[in-house]
Amino acid sequence: MTANRKSWMRAIALLAGCATAVACNAADIGNFNSPNTSQLEDSPNASTVNTTVAGVIAGSRAGAGTWASTLGVFGREIMNLDGAEPRNVLALLIGPLEPGGFGVDVGWTNSYRNLRTAYTVLEVIDKVPDYTAAQRSAVKGFVKTFIALEYLNQLRVRDTFGLVFDVPKNPTEQGAFVTRDEGFTRTAALFDEARADLAAGGTAFPFTLTTGFAGFNTPATFLRVNRALKARLETYRGRWADALTALNESFINTASGTAASLNTGVFHVYSTASGDATNPLFDPAPRAIVAVPEFLTEARLRADGSRDLRASSKAIVGSVLLATQGISSNVRPTVYPTNVTPIPLIRNEELILMRAEAYVGLNNRAAAITDINFVRTNSGGLAPLAADFSGDLVTELLYERRYSLFFEYGHRWVDSRRYNRLGDLRKQLPTHRVFPLVPIPVDECNQRTSALPRGCVNVLGS
Repeated sequence: MTANRKSWMRAIALLAGCATAVACNAADIGNFNSPNTSQLEDSPNASTVNTTVAGVIAGSRAGAGTWASTLGVFGREIMNLDGAEPRNVLALLIGPLEPGGFGVDVGWTNSYRNLRTAYTVLEVIDKVPDYTAAQRSAVKGFVKTFIALEYLNQLRVRDTFGLVFDVPKNPTEQGAFVTRDEGFTRTAALFDEARADLAAGGTAFPFTLTTGFAGFNTPATFLRVNRALKARLETYRGRWADALTALNESFINTASGTAASLNTGVFHVYSTASGDATNPLFDPAPRAIVAVPEFLTEARLRADGSRDLRASSKAIVGSVLLATQGISSNVRPTVYPTNVTPIPLIRNEELILMRAEAYVGLNNRAAAITDINFVRTNSGGLAPLAADFSGDLVTELLYERRYSLFFEYGHRWVDSRRYNRLGDLRKQLPTHRVFPLVPIPVDECNQRTSALPRGCVNVLGS
């Protein structure tokens, strides 16, 4: 077992043992390498900090299944029809969503646990004697990128309810809630701080990354990932020129339309090694996870009459029909065919569609059509839109994103909300509801009774 694998396993073991947002405070981080608290906080060394960085990556990976599955249910990409857990329908499709209800944590605990871990790295990094100045900058840039990503993850879920931005070292202190817009502004600034640190980070990271970072495992190449994630944020808040600026510094590439080129990016990886984790979305039977039936039937037709290649390659009509509480589906997702299939953090195909969206926002129809056509022809096998296409480009864009990014990150729910099209999401039954955002978890609300956050309410949906 390599030293990096050992560090990774220690990181996972600690994260698995933390049950709440305050259970893993700064004093716990030192346990990655089994030193006492003072070794990390007062006399940190490169080995301890490197292992803690592995913990940050492991913490980010721990949320990957949540974004694809829970947000996938909200966005009518998939359904969880586990007969042993009726709340996957009763709570997530019927509701209301309640602060103390099933499923509303949606990564809140994991995100803030990981934020505390990451901030601990930043608090001790300048005291590490066996790092060079460039290595300190490289670690800061990498960790700040993942801090910004955790905030972005929660902004996607909580939207106008906002989030807690400051994460104090003392677990008895409470950071203040900030609005969605302030959250976006401060998260954008973090991405930019991280970019500057990465630019000063020398030629190599002092830690070893997983194979999911292949091609992006140096400060210079990871800076392009940082810019890709910044572009995602700017796209979410409709700052189109800023999105294009970030995309121009990312790894966006339309030189080739091959599947490998479109799939270029950063991934969370899994293994069956002792102490590691397998892909939480792997469900081959299936036992619980099915695609909504219309994912196949609403896919557009190719010239030969067959369906969009993205539909046929990502879901099939299976032999198992899952049914519960009046709804059913036999459409099995095939996005994750093995228990070690990686889950994407961000891919080139998404970047091209983000650029198309920015062009739509800037009313550059010709450039938008060029990028849309690049994806729809190469990834979907569909005929291109005419150069003088006069239809609604937002509708075209949302279709492309639905099929290109299916079951990856809960994109469809967020996209539908951004364009006020949640009403277009099909309900399987009249009693079902579509929810625009998720409440703040009850544990957070209970600690703030003197000034209750606005998100400590039921969300009824429509």
